[in-house]
Amino acid sequence: MLLVADTFVSDAFAATFDRLMAAVAEKGGSEVEFWRPLRQPGAPDLCRCSRLILSGSETSIVDNHPWEEPLVAVLDGFLGAGKPVLGICHGHQFIVKRLLGRRRIRHAPVPEFGYRRIEFTANPLFAGIREPLVSVVSHFDEVTDLEEEFAVLASSPDCPVQAFQLKGRPVWGVQFHPEYGPGSIEEIFADVEKSFPEYGNFYHDDLRQEADLEQNERIFLNFLEM
Repeated sequence: MLLVADTFVSDAFAATFDRLMAAVAEKGGSEVEFWRPLRQPGAPDLCRCSRLILSGSETSIVDNHPWEEPLVAVLDGFLGAGKPVLGICHGHQFIVKRLLGRRRIRHAPVPEFGYRRIEFTANPLFAGIREPLVSVVSHFDEVTDLEEEFAVLASSPDCPVQAFQLKGRPVWGVQFHPEYGPGSIEEIFADVEKSFPEYGNFYHDDLRQEADLEQNERIFLNFLEM
């Protein structure tokens, strides 16, 4: 059973994310349970769950939120049991915040939005991925100066840590959004543009053809095979 911890505040954003994760889980032959700690403070039964995905969020990782407490308990349960964990964007940052503390998270000097080419190294998470890897990016925060127990797997020109693995453990984080593409990310970009007047200055379009986004799904399928 895949557990998806959805930390989006907007019900619309959460519904889109859950729909995309349900489709990936079905393709990967996995049952899935969705949990929104903002709405369901009680932690789910972890004994039934074999893998954990932590979603992105509109909230900033540098702030503290009441719903982080049950999320910490769930993450700690998976880490303690040695079960696979994948954090996406805010989830990627949350893993680092929990394991290394606030000194390794920050507001990004250069935020990123749009479609960005991601440089990556060989890793089971990226098995079957060809170059170029182009993925959706949408973040104001980032992780920084990871310690030796973290292997940095990917980067972009403005974000040195686009992906990591906790060395020797089935724990990964990706700053980019392999779940989104045209038709699913527009509502988030539109929301950012309304609240951030400089959005256009940080928007990138490295996408040459939409087919280049299709292989992003492989990241989730690889994770479900771990």
